[in-house]
Amino acid sequence: MAATKYSHPFLNGLKPIVEGRDEEIQQIKEWMKSQPHLPYISDEYVLLFLHSNYFKVKETKDTIECYFTLRNNTPDLFSNRDPLSPKNKTILDITHMVALPKQTEEGYHVLLYRLSDLDYSKLNFADAVRVFCMFNDVKLSEDRLSEGYVVIFDMKGCNLGHLTRVTLPALRAFMHYIQSAHPCRLKKIHVVHTVSFINQVMYLIKPLIHSNLLDLLNFTSEGPEAIVDKELLPEDYGGPAPPVKQLHEEQRRNMEENYREWLIESEIFKVDEKKRIKKPSKGMFASFTSSFKSLDID
Repeated sequence: MAATKYSHPFLNGLKPIVEGRDEEIQQIKEWMKSQPHLPYISDEYVLLFLHSNYFKVKETKDTIECYFTLRNNTPDLFSNRDPLSPKNKTILDITHMVALPKQTEEGYHVLLYRLSDLDYSKLNFADAVRVFCMFNDVKLSEDRLSEGYVVIFDMKGCNLGHLTRVTLPALRAFMHYIQSAHPCRLKKIHVVHTVSFINQVMYLIKPLIHSNLLDLLNFTSEGPEAIVDKELLPEDYGGPAPPVKQLHEEQRRNMEENYREWLIESEIFKVDEKKRIKKPSKGMFASFTSSFKSLDID
């Protein structure tokens, strides 16, 4: 692969470098040399995958394989990553995607996602997943090796019209990515202000969810203040942090101004199927039955 202009997956590098993991890093690098379809990646990239899997080598290999394969096989979700492109700008206009300023007592980062424009006709689900993944890549770069993530999806204002905008191929790829490829330590997913049709939503996604992820899910009809320390929350939810809209605008500007070229360049990180020696099993990427990456569940 040609040399990249930017440092990936950490725009400003990984400092300090994790010590005492040379053996695991070398094992992954040697394995990747035997997999010509995989792209060349930096030691820092290897460390991100190892860290997300608690330095378990086998699980790390599975995550790497799934990560780069999905990025090649689902171009609707992992190409066209310019945050200033019309489709991506639309999603950033109608959603709020924010990382809250403070971390939990355990040192976990808290991410909050919600709709800011409730007109369901403006929502393209595949575009939304793409921007969601772009935002998360920026967060991994900013946070470096985070101890964990608590995710809050605020469904206030969602209606059945939004459900009709969900496309099954994009949903399948998204669920597979979150469960088996996203290199982070996911600790909890809170779905707040749950809607009346939550049973229909679960009917749609439950076949795509492994038991490990089900254990992380929490549904409540209450708001975020009922499930996380109010001191972490924006003033919209009774906390001391700036309003969600302000946080979104600041973090959107960071993505557009500081990460734009980095995100576009990141499209090169994918498998080359022409060089694959052994084809993946049909079930791995077609029926999404591959093993779920290791998680520590609190």
